[in-house]
Amino acid sequence: MTRTILAAVLLAVLMSGCDSNPLYLRLSSNYMPVDGIGSVWEYSVEGGGARIVTVVDQVIIGQRPCYRLQSGARYDYWINEKGRLEHYEDRRVLFNGFEVPVYQAWVTYLEWPLAHGMARRDSASAQVVSQGVTLSHTWIRSTVVTGPETSPNGEWDNCYRVHQQETVINWVQTAGYTPDTVYSVRDIWLAPDVGMVAKITPDSTLTLTNYTPGQ
Repeated sequence: MTRTILAAVLLAVLMSGCDSNPLYLRLSSNYMPVDGIGSVWEYSVEGGGARIVTVVDQVIIGQRPCYRLQSGARYDYWINEKGRLEHYEDRRVLFNGFEVPVYQAWVTYLEWPLAHGMARRDSASAQVVSQGVTLSHTWIRSTVVTGPETSPNGEWDNCYRVHQQETVINWVQTAGYTPDTVYSVRDIWLAPDVGMVAKITPDSTLTLTNYTPGQ
């Protein structure tokens, strides 16, 4: 009985003044609305330029229905359901002028609801043989969530910051080649019912200038 009463009180607190309750807003918001066909995010690029991301359509990738997002000539594939955001990882190794596919799979990118201190580590290793040569690919991604906080430009409240460190190791296993290791780091700010409003890496900064939700 006590637990039932406590649950009812908590629900009442969350529901009271929903429009002004930050906790309710964060729990009920979509921090990555990739399922609205026609949604458009327009970003300014520090130093000049712009980037536009559009939810193009819904397709089948890896035997699963997903949403296809386009940015320039690049396509990304996302699924946002059952308490997690998944991204289709299509990893390739450049060898003799050709991109050789080495790893393709759906990988959990984030879990909902977001909360301060959430952390995850994802990794994969794969090998393929191309032109008689073994190509090896390894990637490791560490993710830590902090917040809520305001976006770097001060325009968006109740954001969660997603800090990611990623290591990619490609190795053409034959004489004369050594493992090629690339490290990257990025901070991404996600706003409720908008998605990514800022992204900062050591060599670039993206800031959302306009968002048009789709259907």
